Amino acid sequence: MIRWLSCLIIVGVAESSRILAFFPMPIPSHHFIFRPVIEGLSKNGHDILYVSAFPYEEIPKNVTQIDLAKYDLMAEFGDYDYMKVSEMSIMEYTNEMYFFGKMMAQYYLGTKEVQDLIHSDQKFDAVMFESYFYQEYLSAFIHKFDAIGIEVITLGDCAWVNEMSGLQDNPAYQVDFKSGHSSNMNFWQKLYNIYVTALTVLSSYFYLHYHQQPIMDQYFNYTGWESRPSIDVLARNRSLILTNFDHVFADPYPMAPHRKDIGGINIKTPQPLPEDLQKFMDESKQGVIYMSLGSHINPANFKNQMRFFLDVFRDLPQRIILKYDSEEGSQIPPNVKVSKWLPQQNILAHKKCILFITHGGLLSLSEAIYYGVPLIGIPILADQVKNMAMMESKGIGRMLKLKNITRDSASWVIRELLSNNRYRDEVLRRSKMLKERRYSPVEEAVYWVEHTLKYPFALTPKSVNLSAIQLHLIDIKSIVTLGLLSVLCIFYFVFNVVKKVLLKAIRKPKPKVH
Repeated sequence: MIRWLSCLIIVGVAESSRILAFFPMPIPSHHFIFRPVIEGLSKNGHDILYVSAFPYEEIPKNVTQIDLAKYDLMAEFGDYDYMKVSEMSIMEYTNEMYFFGKMMAQYYLGTKEVQDLIHSDQKFDAVMFESYFYQEYLSAFIHKFDAIGIEVITLGDCAWVNEMSGLQDNPAYQVDFKSGHSSNMNFWQKLYNIYVTALTVLSSYFYLHYHQQPIMDQYFNYTGWESRPSIDVLARNRSLILTNFDHVFADPYPMAPHRKDIGGINIKTPQPLPEDLQKFMDESKQGVIYMSLGSHINPANFKNQMRFFLDVFRDLPQRIILKYDSEEGSQIPPNVKVSKWLPQQNILAHKKCILFITHGGLLSLSEAIYYGVPLIGIPILADQVKNMAMMESKGIGRMLKLKNITRDSASWVIRELLSNNRYRDEVLRRSKMLKERRYSPVEEAVYWVEHTLKYPFALTPKSVNLSAIQLHLIDIKSIVTLGLLSVLCIFYFVFNVVKKVLLKAIRKPKPKVH
């Protein structure tokens, strides 16, 4: 018996792997997706090196941490003008985000800690990163450590991610997050979605070669870098892509076989509320409305819009819990409880929570659906507009654009959600779907990571090895187009020759009769 147990232990140790989890993003919401994967792998005995600007306070077992928090990137941006970002054109937004990716490289890749890692002799079996979020230069880690590439995506459907997975979008029904539409598009919306998809893919290839490649060459100059393939090749080199997506959130669509969905991975077992919050919610006879614009956005940045909401809250019989960092205490109605930080999932899990006013991030949406709470979405940037458009089309909430917020519009949408039971009925139906999955998102993620460690590239399609020209059949289409043009030119030439001969014959003077 002891010998048998010893064999099992030896097998378990032999199958453990060393994984580099390189996630320098300083935005906490992104790490709420990365960390459950890291923790699930560490519990299975894998050795993880976690490089992060949002470090653990209590480091899990089998995890070693490189803390980059002292390099405060977000301080560079100061008070970010989210209203300006929400009104940017697609190219302006794309340029802004690639600039953000460049700033991350400047702040983190040049640090002593990261440069020591890049020039070290450490060995890793796999590298996990979020490179498709304007950080494709991180793909150099695959070559440096001769490791398997595992991508983790915080967005849902994205044209560039699908392009890199070797299964490009069909904009007839697949919506890039920058389009801001649901899958139910009319003719003009489809035309706009085609434009957005094409512009996204073309601009991303441009930035890949002329923006990301120089960053890679600047910071990843380790011994042997000269043999490194181009960034176009490395950026496609993924054995697994984990995506924060689930068909419960949006319409299902075709995916590459090495892409696996882990939407809802942020959901945890509800914990008891602080005593004051518990009492506040328990004693509300008409239910509780919860409002939060996420972990990164302070509603105080939108003072006019918040003033309208506070006016509406004052007249409601419900109690309101508001995540708000403001000194305007005299303007807060008596039925509103304000805090700079709130345990969101535990509030949503409370039976008295009847409405969630959110910014529309995927984490908040998944939590609201899981706990069966209808939504009002106030999207501000990134994928939030598209997320809320999809939620609206599914009948579990309504969207209110930031620039359209008035006292009347805020009052109407709140009363509509509170008085119409169809929203709650639909969100409860989808809550049941989300809870009835065969495996939890963490189990799904860990299974596929371990599968790809054992069988690298077993699921990776042939299409990822094709260049953009080959993938889109541009070479074939060009030859066929040139062939057709050549045939047309030949027909045109023959037609003109025949035409001239016939005209010459018609115009030939008849012989005179004497």
